[in-house]
Amino acid sequence: MVQGKVNIFRFDREHDIKPRYEKFDFPFESGMTILDVLIYVRDHCDNTLSFSYCCRNRHCGLCGVVANGVPCLACHEAAEQELTIEPLDKQTVVRDLIIDQSVYNSRVEKLRLFLCRENIDGVVLPEYINVEDFEQIKVASRCVECKCCDAACPLNRADSHFLGPSGFVLLARHFFDPRDELDRNYLLKNGQIEQCVHCGRCSNVCPHNVDPEGVISRLQECR
Repeated sequence: MVQGKVNIFRFDREHDIKPRYEKFDFPFESGMTILDVLIYVRDHCDNTLSFSYCCRNRHCGLCGVVANGVPCLACHEAAEQELTIEPLDKQTVVRDLIIDQSVYNSRVEKLRLFLCRENIDGVVLPEYINVEDFEQIKVASRCVECKCCDAACPLNRADSHFLGPSGFVLLARHFFDPRDELDRNYLLKNGQIEQCVHCGRCSNVCPHNVDPEGVISRLQECR
């Protein structure tokens, strides 16, 4: 059996003054994921290790971590024989690999992420959307809000007004929907979309190939 080694970020904001890293051994097997490693460590080495996951199939977006310096979904990313696992960057840590979602949630609440229409009289159902608009909506709708793109973004910080790649992708779902009647340009402006430097780091780490940088570029072109 091949032995793997993992270095895991540990911190409890209710009890710890500063974070630390703890090392664990695990039985490395080809095909195992980072989530498999975390579950092994929790079940066999330290049952106080805290991390989030649910679906184990890239759909819930809960298991985002930074593995060997790269933001990823733990359930999808292949494990390596030597690993360093940390919480997503630029986020407040609650405990170990669990991040505080409150800042993100407060930003999202202001985006009015629902179809806005003043008058539906005369609307014929079903409504048809042209292929180009539908493709833009479909791509943005693949986002599972895992926040890997936000962790990779050099501009995104908890104390910043920059909305972040994931926020702009969520906005795009409605911005490109011809049925939506709300002028969402003010949300793009308030989110400081013009600050994006188009480095592409967000797109490089997206587990669903949403291409947040491309979405932001199209939003800027359509403003």
